[in-house]
Amino acid sequence: MPRPMRSPAIRARRLAQVGFLVLTVAVGVQFSFWALARTGGRTPVVGRPAGVEGFLPISALMSLRLWLAGQGIHPVHQAGLAILVAVLTMSTLVAKSFCSHLCPIGTVSEALGRLGARLLGRCWLPPRWLDVPLRGLKYALLSFFAWATWVALDVGGVRAFLDSPYNRVADTKMLLFFAHPSRLTMAVLGVLVVGSILVRDLWCRYLCPYGALLGLLGRAAPLKVTRDPATCTDCQRCTKVCPARLSVHAMVRVGSVECTSCQDCVAACPVKACLVVRSPRVGTRHLWVRPALVVGLAVGIYLGVTTFFRLGGHWRGSVSEQEYAQRLREIDSPPYTHVGGMAAAETERSEASLARSHVAR
Repeated sequence: MPRPMRSPAIRARRLAQVGFLVLTVAVGVQFSFWALARTGGRTPVVGRPAGVEGFLPISALMSLRLWLAGQGIHPVHQAGLAILVAVLTMSTLVAKSFCSHLCPIGTVSEALGRLGARLLGRCWLPPRWLDVPLRGLKYALLSFFAWATWVALDVGGVRAFLDSPYNRVADTKMLLFFAHPSRLTMAVLGVLVVGSILVRDLWCRYLCPYGALLGLLGRAAPLKVTRDPATCTDCQRCTKVCPARLSVHAMVRVGSVECTSCQDCVAACPVKACLVVRSPRVGTRHLWVRPALVVGLAVGIYLGVTTFFRLGGHWRGSVSEQEYAQRLREIDSPPYTHVGGMAAAETERSEASLARSHVAR
C-alpha cells in the first residue's frame, strides 16, 4: 500500500500544520512574557499579540452573535471574532478543513496517534457500540455552549458579558489557569495525552465541541472528497487509511460530519482522479481541485478572512496597555471572576440606564 505521506497534498498539509503550530507556540510564548510582566507590575519588553484571542472561543461566539444581530463588531477581542469567522468560512467551503489543516490541538493529537501506532503497532479502535455514543459527547458539549451563548442570554446580556471586567482580561485568566494548574487539571491533561496515544484523535473524535460545529457546517460545503464508482477498483485502501474510520470505498460523496478533508484517502487511492475533492455536479461535469491545491485553498481562505479583518481595523482590541496594567494588578479580586465580572457589568449597565432616565426627565 502506498504511504499517504509521500503525496504532495499530504506533505503540503503537514507543512501547514507545523507552520501554524509553530506560530501558535510563538504567540503563546510572547503572550506569556507580556502577561506575566503585567501581572507582576512590570513593563513588558514585548507587546501583547492579538492572535492569542483565538483561544477565547466563548468570547468569540458571543461577539459573533452580537455581530449577526446587527450590533457591530465588539471592540474587545476583535481578533478572536476574526479567527472564528475565518475558521467557520474555510470549513464551510472545504469540509471541516480547519481540523486537519491548521488546528494546533488537532496537529498534536494526530502526532500522538502516530506515536502510539509506532510504539504499539496500532492504535486501539473502540468497538462501534462504544464509539458511536462517545462521538455524541462533543455534540452534547456543543449544545451546552450554544445554549449558554445563544439562548440563555439575550443580546443585552451578551453585550454585558463582553463589556465585563472578566472578559476584558479573559486571555490572562486563561494563561494563569494553565500556568498554575490544579491536580485535577494535570490529571485531565494526562488522561487526554495518554488516551490520544492509545486512541487516535481521541479529543477531536469524542470531545471537541468546536469540531462538532465545523462538522455540521461541513455538511453544506461545496468541496468534499468524492469517489468515481466507474474507475474504483474496490481495493478499499481509502477506507483502511481513513482516520475518521469512514467506509470511503462505499461512498460516492463523503458527506460525513467526521470527514476533515485530510485527503489521506485521496493519497492512498491507486487510481488517478478516482478520489478527489470536488464540487457537486454542475451539468454533466464535476469541478475539482488538484489535491495539493486543496490545502492551499483552505489555508488561503483562512488567511484571506483574517487579512480582511486586519485591513478593516478589526484585529487589535480596544483595551489599552494602561487599562491592562491597572486591571492585571488586581486580577485576583472579585470583579475578575466570571460571576463577579458579570455582576459588575450588570451594575454598570443598570447605573447607566438609570442616569439616562434622569437626564430624560
